[in-house]
Amino acid sequence: MKTKEIESLESYFKTENEHWNGYAFEMLCEVLKQGNFENPETPLQLFDKAVNIFTEQHETPLKAVQEFATVTEKANLNTAQRLFVYEWVYKYVRFTEFEEIDLTEIKDLLKSQTERLKNDKPQVEYNKPLTGNIRDTLKELMQKELEQLPDTLKELEPVQRLNILCKLIPYVLPKVESVTHKLGEPESEPENNGFKW
Repeated sequence: MKTKEIESLESYFKTENEHWNGYAFEMLCEVLKQGNFENPETPLQLFDKAVNIFTEQHETPLKAVQEFATVTEKANLNTAQRLFVYEWVYKYVRFTEFEEIDLTEIKDLLKSQTERLKNDKPQVEYNKPLTGNIRDTLKELMQKELEQLPDTLKELEPVQRLNILCKLIPYVLPKVESVTHKLGEPESEPENNGFKW
């Protein structure tokens, strides 16, 4: 990140309002951890706009929530990104006391919008096309795990280590089949009074 971008991000959690700073910083950390936004400032901007809209239009809660929905639509977010922003805005509004402002109705509307987005999310992910080859991904994952196997085994108790080794043996050693003394011998019919039937 460039210095200007860093300063811009820091401006969201370096205000005079410590309560706000805590939420903004925690949200930024989650955005950076998940990597769910191309520009990490986008959710912070929406978070800031939401709180401004709700405090300015608290007397018309339905209009306020609708305006916030319009703002998020203009940001061209996917369902998962919209849900992320809605959850953080709802969390902030829910646990924040505003002087001389009652945001109860806005809280309830935000909660219902958040629940609706949660219900929409699985459908979007289900229809999402698979990218890359799953088999190659699994092979890479297994290769990494196999490389770390000696270290992983060292950390286990002896009983656990033995249990895992017993489970892995069939993949390394060929399965042993039982052999009887008749195997490979010509079949003989039982004799009855010295006669063969």
